[in-house]
Amino acid sequence: EHQDVYKAFNISTGFWLHTQNFNREKTGGRRCTYFQIQDINRYGMNYTSYYLINNTRHNMTYYSKFNRTSGVGRNESNGFYASNTSEIWHPRDYRVIYSDYNSCVILRVYDFPRMNGYACMLLVSDPPANTSMPSKCEPAYTMACNVTCIKEQIYEKNCSKPEVVSESEA
Repeated sequence: EHQDVYKAFNISTGFWLHTQNFNREKTGGRRCTYFQIQDINRYGMNYTSYYLINNTRHNMTYYSKFNRTSGVGRNESNGFYASNTSEIWHPRDYRVIYSDYNSCVILRVYDFPRMNGYACMLLVSDPPANTSMPSKCEPAYTMACNVTCIKEQIYEKNCSKPEVVSESEA
């Protein structure tokens, strides 16, 4: 329950990276990370991440396929595998560990060996109510992700949604 990846990402067309529990060695200079969903269906989604480096907007496009954890009796996909990007170190293997299907999605990131499977990212749907972690999500985040004792909030009140041109307008 609360781990259906399609349902979790269908609550909004955009998500902000709110909090993560691992050191940002490669992405430390990035601010205001926003994920725009271009297309989603039961099999996967295409999305673009937008972020600021020195107040200049950058972006990266991803294609992903949904998958279901093996050995667990579930009917719906609970994870996704993202395509390669120009950043070969970039994580690709994600699982939804909790979503309230309203304001947040907590992802487990499995590509960081140094994290032993405990890397987490909390995404909040756009527009966020405020800069705080959504109250329904905080207990799940604390229980699943607090093992590192790192809780870095990425989302800031001055983050602004990028102006995105949809494919139908292009």
